[in-house]
Amino acid sequence: MTTGRPCTTHHAAKKDLEAQGAKVVDGRVVDDGDLITSGGITSGLDLALWLIERLYGPTPALFAEKVLEYERRGTVWRSQ
Repeated sequence: MTTGRPCTTHHAAKKDLEAQGAKVVDGRVVDDGDLITSGGITSGLDLALWLIERLYGPTPALFAEKVLEYERRGTVWRSQ
């Protein structure tokens, strides 16, 4: 459930998400602990790489970037 929580989605659906009570954040990846969201297709790659980093550390995440030949963009928005 996204009600009252920071999250993001594809730019075309942000107003709908906000209308459902979410706190929409302008970010490619938004990490609110047990809720991690992203917007768009390549943002999903950023989310996957963030999960690898969060669970296993930066070295495996950098390795995955090399294997995928993809570099993450932007920073992950994280709840405090």
